[in-house]
Formats: sequence, C-alpha cells, structure tokens
Amino acid sequence: MTTLTNVGMPVEIGRIDRELGRLWEESDDSKTRASLMNLAIYTEDAEAISANTARISEIADAHACRAILIFVNFSAPESRARAWIDAHCHVAGGGFAAGKHERQICSEQITFQLDGEMAAAMPNIVFSHLDSDLPLYFWRQGEFRKPLNEKLWSRVDRLIYDSSDWRDPEDQFQIVQEIDNFTETHTTLCDLNWTRLLGSRFALAQLFDHSGVLAHIADIRKVTIASSQHLTGLLLLGWLAAQLGWKHQSLLGRDSFLSADGIPITFEIKETPGEAISDCTFSNDDVTFGITRETGCSYYNAQISGRKMSAAPMRIPAGKSKLTDILLMELGRGGRHPLYGKALAVIKPLL
Repeated sequence: MTTLTNVGMPVEIGRIDRELGRLWEESDDSKTRASLMNLAIYTEDAEAISANTARISEIADAHACRAILIFVNFSAPESRARAWIDAHCHVAGGGFAAGKHERQICSEQITFQLDGEMAAAMPNIVFSHLDSDLPLYFWRQGEFRKPLNEKLWSRVDRLIYDSSDWRDPEDQFQIVQEIDNFTETHTTLCDLNWTRLLGSRFALAQLFDHSGVLAHIADIRKVTIASSQHLTGLLLLGWLAAQLGWKHQSLLGRDSFLSADGIPITFEIKETPGEAISDCTFSNDDVTFGITRETGCSYYNAQISGRKMSAAPMRIPAGKSKLTDILLMELGRGGRHPLYGKALAVIKPLL
C-alpha cells in the first residue's frame, strides 16, 4: 500500500489543530505564523506530493498561506485517512540585529492521504481545516471526475488547473463550465496552460506594434504555430482570432477563419518538442513575419521579411515558463481572465 514519506510529522486527523498549536508553542520567538490564503492542491499521483511540497516552500516565500495537500488513492485495498503537518519558514529580516535571530515568516502545510472510500470525505476534510475565512485557491491536478461535489466547488474562489494535462479537453472544459455555474458570482478559472502563454502573447503584441507588421495584419492569409502540446497551440490561436476579429468557418470538413474583411485564413498547429510555443508565423503573398524560440532560450527572435523589405530581426523576452513561476503569477494576481473565455469560445469547435 502506498504511504507518503517526507511530508512532515504524522498526526491524528482529529488532533491536527492541537498539534499545529503545539508546533508554534514550541518554536522560538523568531518564528511568526502567517497566512493570506488557503491553498489546496489535489492529486491522484503519489509521486506528485514531493514536488508539490517543494513548490509550497517556494510559494510560501512570496505568499504566506495555509497549504492543504491532498493525495487520493481510489485503488487502495483498504479505506483509511492519514495526515501530516509541517511548516515552511522564510527569513523576513536582513541579517542579525541587536543579538537577535532573524525573524522568520512561516506557512503551515497539512498533508492528507485518503485511501479507497475515504476519498468521499475530501470536501469535509478540506472545509474543516481551512484557515478562518481566507480565500480558497484550489489547484486540481490531472483531470476532473464526475459526479461533481457542488458543496466543494461552490466554495472555491480561484480554481486552478492545467488543461495541457488533459486527454479529453472537450469533456474537461464542459466539467469546468459546470463548476463555474455552481455559484452566482462564479469561481475564477485559472488555466495554467493559458498563463504559460503570457510571454508568447506579449511577444506577439510587441511584434504587431512594429510598423512593418502593422500594415500587413489585415492581409494575413495563413498562421502556423509550433507548440509542445496541441491544446496550448489552440489556445494561442484562439487568442489571436479573438483579438483580430477572425471568425471560425468549416467548409467540406476543413476548418479555417475569416478576417473582419472576409479574407480566408488557414492555420496549422504543429506539435514539436521544446517550448510551449516555439514558433508562430504569419504570411501572405508579400510578407512573412513571426516569432521563434529555441529550447531553453529566454528570448523570442522576431523577424519580418518580404519582397519590399529586408529582414528586421528583433529580440523579445519570452517570459517565465517554470511551473512554479507560472503558479506564482496566478496567485499574485486578482480578477478574472476575460480573454481566456473569448479564446475558449473561438476554439470550441476545434476541440
């Protein structure tokens, strides 16, 4: 039977609050418990717990929180629930002062393993261990399952997921929409697959501002996107179409777009190893322009070439792509993602 390791001190679930209190009572005066949010991370992969614990440590340095890590093992031969507690402390001061130790800000981590039928207790376990009335950020790793627990999802303030992990995007997006409809104010949807496109979208916006490109945007006939994952490329295509006013059309089983002026635009998405977006190129009969990125490079190379112009290379920052950095961007921002919804509406027929 799978048993988690290196996740802290084992405790009885009914004594978690008491043991956390004792943990802080036994610590020295240099440590201060802090929390600005509840961050729950759900996984059905035991190996992900170690990586998630390391991420919590990084996150806590920037966003003090109560972290609730949940590992569910539906296939366990026995039904049981176990728990562990830990703390992540980071120095808040700048060195030693007046003989006193540096002050440390600490975030709590509670880890649960739910085996077999105990998985059904997950919502109650989460609710009973939230830190007061602080907002709940819930990162659901992997694919959503039905039936959905409305009590759980309606309490989530920001629902975090990564659509690049999904085998059936059409079904998963439908489930996400159902979750979004559980509350009147709606849960804020945070797709990490969308967030990792921020650098690519910024680079393309910079490219479109170039005078040599601006004159040809309305004349685009084809767009080619190279992406490490097909859905990531589709999301970028959806953003482009929504921002440029392209409308999807399907003729004789072939998908394409129409520009605002009625010009047909074809597209191609190539799955290539490497970066989330390694190439995005636009072309017509007279000019070609776009951005390319080598694996591991922190910049996009932007180029413009055509019959009446010479190559005009540019270098544009590609933004952050590490998963923890992407998650930190989501945790650090507020509000919804209106452009994400528009992009999804465009690509829905292409899923």
